[in-house]
Amino acid sequence: MASPFLAITCIIWIAMIYGPICLAEVSENTDDGTHNIIDVPQKLVVCTGWHALCSASTNCTMHGDKAYCDCMRVNETHIVETSEIQDTVVKNLTQAKCTEKHPCDVDQAPVCNAIKYGQYEVGGVKYDWVSTYSYRGWCSLLMMNLTACDQNATGYTGDMYWAVCDAAPCTENRNSSNPDMPLSCQCRAKNTPFVGVNKNCTCDNGGIISSFSLGAWDFRNNTYPFPMPGYEYVQGACAPLKSDPSPPR
Repeated sequence: MASPFLAITCIIWIAMIYGPICLAEVSENTDDGTHNIIDVPQKLVVCTGWHALCSASTNCTMHGDKAYCDCMRVNETHIVETSEIQDTVVKNLTQAKCTEKHPCDVDQAPVCNAIKYGQYEVGGVKYDWVSTYSYRGWCSLLMMNLTACDQNATGYTGDMYWAVCDAAPCTENRNSSNPDMPLSCQCRAKNTPFVGVNKNCTCDNGGIISSFSLGAWDFRNNTYPFPMPGYEYVQGACAPLKSDPSPPR
């Protein structure tokens, strides 16, 4: 009877010793796996305060790879696309602090302070104004028949370039002929597909439009194809004042 008892005792003893080792190995592997998950910068951060808004700029002037756009001066909540930040130091600080796993709340991103306090530096110059995105006048923009403009499409006859004004540095234009457009922003000129307005891909007076990439708009559903901060409220504000169809039962 001694042998079976010793055998059982040995098995229990081995299990007690080896079990924790196995569990520890699983835990270590899990921890390693967790630590190996790569975090990525937050794509969009939200700020408050003054900024330049180029949504209605339809006659930007090209100079090389730049497009100079007359833009509005607006004081409201606005959105910054972190990949477009032109101040290298501010961009690195923002993308390091604001990530998808640890997103920044309103005004927590370093770029918000840089814009608010005139510390946004591009090419060795600090700018008091920066073009970002906000929803000022968005309901009227939705009524302008947004149009797909693809330079690669057969028979395309519109503009070949458009202006990207996200995070562009801006200065005051004291000689502006339009009091609603008192700022001049140094946007980037691109020749990729973009979104036009009024079923038109050609701008006024030989200029180019300040717009956004064709892939950034869902024409079928008339909305953004990705989560856009605050847009769910704008959709409701722009919708007709009436009941929606009854939900299916």
